[in-house]
Amino acid sequence: MAGTSDTQGHLPYFFLSYARTPRTHPDDENPNLAVEKLYKDLRREILEHTFLPASAAGFMDMDMAPGVEWENRLATELATCRVFLPLYSRRYFQSEQCGKEWAAFDLRRRLHLDGRRHIPEVIVPAFWVPVPDFELPDMARSIQFTHPDLGAHYLERGLYGLMKISRYRDHYRSAVHALARRVIEVAEGVRLPPMAPCDYGSIKSAFTRDEERRFLIAVLAHTTATRTAPRDARFYGSSPCDWNPYQPEDPRPVARIAADVVRRLGFEPDIGTFHHHRDELLGAGAPNCPAIVLLDVWTVLDPQYRPLLEAFDQAERPWVGVVVPWSGTDAQTGQNAPALRAALRALLPAKLAQGRPAARRAVSDTSTVAGFETALRPVVEAAGNSYLRHGRVFPPQVPGSDRPRLWPLTPDDPGPDDPPGRKGRQ
Repeated sequence: MAGTSDTQGHLPYFFLSYARTPRTHPDDENPNLAVEKLYKDLRREILEHTFLPASAAGFMDMDMAPGVEWENRLATELATCRVFLPLYSRRYFQSEQCGKEWAAFDLRRRLHLDGRRHIPEVIVPAFWVPVPDFELPDMARSIQFTHPDLGAHYLERGLYGLMKISRYRDHYRSAVHALARRVIEVAEGVRLPPMAPCDYGSIKSAFTRDEERRFLIAVLAHTTATRTAPRDARFYGSSPCDWNPYQPEDPRPVARIAADVVRRLGFEPDIGTFHHHRDELLGAGAPNCPAIVLLDVWTVLDPQYRPLLEAFDQAERPWVGVVVPWSGTDAQTGQNAPALRAALRALLPAKLAQGRPAARRAVSDTSTVAGFETALRPVVEAAGNSYLRHGRVFPPQVPGSDRPRLWPLTPDDPGPDDPPGRKGRQ
C-alpha cells in the first residue's frame, strides 16, 4: 500500500494533501480521478529517479482500505513523510480536513526546531487550479510555490488545466517532472526525522483563525515607491509588509520572521500594515488584541510620517509594543545611525520607555536576525500581559477558580503559572 514504510530508511517521500471535489450526481464519474492520476504520475517520476520501493514513494488517502482507522493512519503518515505536498485550489483553503493535515505537519516541523533559527522548509505546494494571491492564507503566501521549471502555462492554468487541455499535455508532463524533482531534492536534502503521531482528532485547522488568540503584527515601513530618494530600494517591495531589513542574511520579510516567534509563543499572528489597522493602534477604547509595530527606522526622517508617529507615541495603548529592526550589515543605516536614533527618540519618547528593560532593548539589540528574535520575545509577552490587564476578560467557569481568564478554556491551555500567551503544546 502506498505510503507505508517498509523500513526505517524508506519513509514516504510525500503526503499529497488535496480538497475533494463533490459529485454533482450519484451516478457521475468520480470527480477526483484527475488528482489520483497526478498522484500516480508523481510516484512514477519519483521511482524513476530514486532507489525507493514502490510503497515508499508517497501517500494519498485513496490508499486507505475500508475499515482503517483513518485519523490514526493520517496522523502516522503525517508524522513520517518527508515532504508535505498541498494542492492549492480555492476549495483547498475552505476545507477543514486539509487545514487539519497542514496543521499536523506544521506542528511536526516546528517541534523539530530544537534551538534552530529556521523552520525546516519541507512544504512543497503546487497549484491544482490557480488561486489569487489575496485569497491565500498567510502561512501559504509565505511559501514559494512557483518555479521557472514548472513553466508559464502552469502558473496560468494549474496542473488541472494542463492535464485537461490536450494541447498542454506536454507542459503537464514537464511540470510533473519538475515537481517530482523538487520533492526529491527537499526530501533528501532536509531529511525531516519522523516523530510520534499527533492526536489528530484534537488538531484544529490551520486555515481557521482563533480570534481569541489573535496577535496583530503591524508594519510601518517604506515601499519601493514611498522610500526617500537616497534609501536603498533592495530592502523594500510593493507593500510595507514586503520590507526585509535583514537580507541577504534572511530572505523572508521581517513580518514573517516575527510571525514565527509570535506563533511559537502561542498566539495566532495577523500581519498587516499600520495604515490598515490605524484605528486599532491609535483609537480609543478597549483593545481587540495585543499587537506590535515593526518600525522601519527610516520613516522617522520622512516628514510625511511625523504626524502618524507622534500620534502613535501619544496614544495610551500599552498592549501595543514597538520593535525597530535594523541590520548590522546595512552600511547605509550604520552611517546614518546617529541621526536616525536621535529622530527616533524625539518622535517616540513614551513608546521607547514602555515596558520592561528587556522589551525596551527591541529598539537597539536587533542587528541580526537572531538578535531580533531574542529581542522580540519579551515585547510580545509584555503586550500579552498588558492585554490581560486591559482586554476583555472571561469570568471563571468553575466555582472556586483562582482568577478570570483572557481566553476561554481549551484543552491546550497552560497551567496557572505559565506566562500569558503560551499554550501547553507549542
